[in-house]
Order: sequence, then structure tokens, then C-alpha cells
Amino acid sequence: MAELHDDVLPNILKRLNVSDLIRCKSVCKSWENLISDSGFIKFHMNYSYQIDYKNNDIDRRIVMSRVSYRNGSRVCDVDDRLFDDRDCHLLGSSDGLVCISSFASLLVVANPSTREVQTLQEPQILDTKHLCWGFGYDSSTDDYKVVLGFRKRVGWTCFQVLSLKSNVWKLIGDVKYSFHSRIGILCNGALHWIMKDSSSPNKKRVIASFQLSEEKFIKISEPDDERYESGVASCPNMNLGIIEDCLCVFPCDGFNDNLWMLKNYNGELSWEMFEKDCDMNLALQCLKEQEHYVPNKRTLCRDMLFYKTKEYICAPIYMESLVSPYVNGRPKRKIQESNSKKSCKLIKRDPMLPGASG
Repeated sequence: MAELHDDVLPNILKRLNVSDLIRCKSVCKSWENLISDSGFIKFHMNYSYQIDYKNNDIDRRIVMSRVSYRNGSRVCDVDDRLFDDRDCHLLGSSDGLVCISSFASLLVVANPSTREVQTLQEPQILDTKHLCWGFGYDSSTDDYKVVLGFRKRVGWTCFQVLSLKSNVWKLIGDVKYSFHSRIGILCNGALHWIMKDSSSPNKKRVIASFQLSEEKFIKISEPDDERYESGVASCPNMNLGIIEDCLCVFPCDGFNDNLWMLKNYNGELSWEMFEKDCDMNLALQCLKEQEHYVPNKRTLCRDMLFYKTKEYICAPIYMESLVSPYVNGRPKRKIQESNSKKSCKLIKRDPMLPGASG
């Protein structure tokens, strides 16, 4: 069998989906090493992104699915006033990894495509009810971070951060805001929440941004436009989302008429209204709501749903990938280790077994 040139095989394999690549690992050792290589994993992920967003114009999102029937208004876990009544939440998604808070009060990071699950250290906080969350990739350290905010006192939120490489919670500090939204929107290396400034006379809402690389907060200026003031800022509730790789803000009701996007022009940020008649080709991946997420067992997702709507712009962007939640290396299989230990003990206990020496 003729061998392929070193740069030919990666360019062929990058076109396959994750499930096919996992099967290809069993072809031979060299294929397994290539597909498991971190360089190829990023190569494949970047290619998949280009195909979806640049060529096919597909917007993939992921949500927590409570049931399997196709009812968009009831199928998803959303960041709304009923958030605290649910037991299982999707806290964010980045590069094919998802962060989940499950029924058992466990935090896990999982790859639904490879079915790998990493359990995170439990945060040591007093108030476990009033929380806000976020999850994203830190390009400066090539690591993924979970951000947690909890109400410390009236008008103040204390933030902690955990990186997958350390699996240890670290204190960031307090901000003089109370959170209005619960799940941070990941956009351009930062997490964004709508928060309230308790020090202002009317408790003005602000858009707070947490830079994952620098681990600091900044305040995002809102649109200086009468249409925004009357159509969004004056509404009782407003939401954040992401569309066309841009942060967006809109009122909870009637976002088709009042959706604003934060665009970057030559390093300068500016707000623009989104075109009303512009629809999205949206592919919605639905995570199963489970009490325990077990690695390498049943699939973590339901069938994918397809929409042409902007209804799910609050949902995290999702892409199938080979990225592992075990950033420090995959753990060894315990079953094989325990079986080998048992066989060793058996031989030592009974040296008269057939085939045993002396």
C-alpha cells in the first residue's frame, strides 16, 4: 500500500466529520496519532468553521433540551425569569466543548461529539442560588475558563474563574454591579452580561464585558441613538446575543424591529441596527438534560433541528470538534488497570496454578 505524502492525508481527513474521524483512528497507529495531534485538531476545527460560516452560511447553536419533540418555545433552556426553577443548565460553549451544571450540583465540561466528560472542582461559595456564569477560550494561554459570579451583598457581585488546566477556582474580585442576565455571551474572547448599576439613581442597566485573557472587566458603551433609547433601553427587559460574530442587544419582545449589532471597523467599535428582513440558516443542536453525564456512553445530543429564524441568537455558538476537555491529557482507563492488578494478585496468591512459575 503506497503511503500518502505528509501534507496530503491531513487535507483529506479535515473534510470528514468528527464521528468518521473517530472511526479512522482504528485504521492504523499513524492515523490515530495524526487525528489525536493538537495541530490537526485545530486544523480540522478551523476548516469546519470556514465551511459553515463562509461557504454554507450555516449558524450552528446549542441548547439544553428538556424533551425530544419539536416545539421551539418549550424545548430549550433559556436565560429567563424561570432560570432558577430548572436543575440543569448549559452555561456556555466554545470550540465544541460545553459547560454544564447538572442536577447533582456538579459542573462538567463535555465534548458531545467525542462523549468525553471532565468533572470540575466544586466552587466554595455561600450563595448557590443567585449566580451568573460564563465559559470560553483564552487564546493567550491556550486554555478554557469557567467564570462564576455570585451575589456578595446588595449591588455587588463577586467573581471567580477556573481554568481547565488547573481545575482550581481563583478569586477575581468584586464589581459594583448586580447581574441581570445569568449566562455570559461569548464574543471575541470576552464574556458579556447585562448588569445593573445600583449606585445610579434609576439602577441603570449596563453591558459588562469580562476579557478572558486579561481577566478584567470593562463597560461597553451602548448605542447613542434615540431609536435605541425608545426601542431597547426603555424596555423592562433586554437581552444579549451574538449574530455574524458580533455582539447584539435587543428587547425581550419584538427583537425583529430593535436588534442592534456591535461592529468593529478598523479597531473602532460602533453600533448598527440589524436588517429586519435578514433571516438565518440556523442548525440547532439539542443537549440532553441528564442527572449525570458519563463519558463514552450514550449520545449526549438529540437530533439536530433546522430553522430560518433569529429566535436563538441568545444560544451559544456550537461546532463539532475533536477538542478534548482533558486539556492536560486523557486519563488512563481504570478498567484495564484494575483487571491487570487482579491477575497479578491471583498469580501471587496461588503459585501452583498451571503455567505459573516457581
